[in-house]
Amino acid sequence: MAFPFLVEEGFEAGTLGAFDAESDSANRLSFPHYSTLARFPGLSAPYRGAFCMMVELAPSATDAYVQETGGYDTSAAGTIWVRFQLYVSANLTMATTDELAIFQLWSGTNTVEGGVYINFTTASGVRLGVGESTASQFLSLSLGQWHTVELQAVIDSGGPNDGTLTLYLDGAAATQVTGLDQAAITSAVYGVIGQDAGTTAGYVLFDDCMADDLQLYNRTIRFPQVVLLTASGHVFMGQGVIEDFTVIDGGSGNSTADLYDTDMGNTTDLQRLVASAATTSNSARDNAANMPVQVRRGCYVLLGGTNPRALVKIGQSQAYWSDAAIRNHGLKRIAAPGDV
Repeated sequence: MAFPFLVEEGFEAGTLGAFDAESDSANRLSFPHYSTLARFPGLSAPYRGAFCMMVELAPSATDAYVQETGGYDTSAAGTIWVRFQLYVSANLTMATTDELAIFQLWSGTNTVEGGVYINFTTASGVRLGVGESTASQFLSLSLGQWHTVELQAVIDSGGPNDGTLTLYLDGAAATQVTGLDQAAITSAVYGVIGQDAGTTAGYVLFDDCMADDLQLYNRTIRFPQVVLLTASGHVFMGQGVIEDFTVIDGGSGNSTADLYDTDMGNTTDLQRLVASAATTSNSARDNAANMPVQVRRGCYVLLGGTNPRALVKIGQSQAYWSDAAIRNHGLKRIAAPGDV
């Protein structure tokens, strides 16, 4: 894993963020706040932060996805690693042999060169699959919990059909497809593509979508006390205490990190700014001077400069440490004036 990454998006603005486009003519793709998700029986809070991406399966079978053009570009014989957090609701319904794509690498306009799929058969149950335009190798997938999905794509060199796709689930189980005839990758899509009409229902959540030219590895701890941020985002929601706050320079001596008291990413109201740190020399670190600090609505970190990172040490938090704590707070949350 090497920082900076090729792509990193956690939907922490409640939008598609760094993705270039969204295709959702049936309006079944959204970027819900944790307080919205808390009102869906049986659904999880976002894997990290206050927002994630959700696709509802029942209303329509029309493709619903976000697309990134440029960040996933991979030439012939090149390698790209993709990692994202995936949650499939426990009430998933699919007919036997049904399959839908949740991630695909495309060449040209929309030619599928590799993908990750959810597949169901009566004999094998729900499975996570990997393959080119359809899945041909599978891993068992449990419902109602977050999973780390990682895909290594080694693109066909152009002659002997030697493309390879390797799928990892939660850092351990792996399966591979080889001998693929592929073109160079020009874009990637996350969402639901190719769903069967009329028989599929449930919800699929996505979070923490990343790509790099080196392996990204499994996230082993969902709620660490010390949180490393490589992009702006929410650390926790609700009341809490931050014991330490550090910005790490990205090599240009201009990294900044501002900590705001908000669970909506609201950085326009400077009264919400509670701590700041900034570097003035290459590869330096700077600690905020007024630690510890307390927040009432949540902890949001805004990063600035060239390839900045931040470390946040959590002392106490009302809505952290467990999925239940976040959901319970989300159910009780009352919107603050100015939160948009």
